[in-house]
Amino acid sequence: MRRLDRQDLLAGLMFVAVGLFGWLFARHYPMGTALRMGPGYMPVGLSFILMTIGAIVAIRSICGGDLPTGIWKLRGLIFVVAGVLAFAILIDSLGLVASIVAMTVTAGLASTDSRPVEVAAAAVVMAAAAALIFVRGLQLPINIWPPGLLS
Repeated sequence: MRRLDRQDLLAGLMFVAVGLFGWLFARHYPMGTALRMGPGYMPVGLSFILMTIGAIVAIRSICGGDLPTGIWKLRGLIFVVAGVLAFAILIDSLGLVASIVAMTVTAGLASTDSRPVEVAAAAVVMAAAAALIFVRGLQLPINIWPPGLLS
């Protein structure tokens, strides 16, 4: 007899809920076309991708859940969410680089196996890549550094 894999079912339902939430907020934005994307093109597309992945994971958990459900690791959940919140709170006041470093270091605390040198290297690479891609490449109006630092 197959057992329900509750962990995958909850993960799938969470993906569906986040995708549905994103779609509900972005559905009224102009979509545009593939060549001239409007502000709703990416959020709606990503929402549908999330909902599809969530549905697949949830269905697989019902149809093929042979593995027992493990225990939840709250440390990882807490530090990853805290990292995302740190980014959201700090981006306006400290700029892109500092907020990505804060997010990466905070999320790096989620695992007891992470090493400080690796977390620092990941933070530097991610901050540099984000600055190059979003500010220089896509020319988004995001402060790289805290406002007034290099004025």
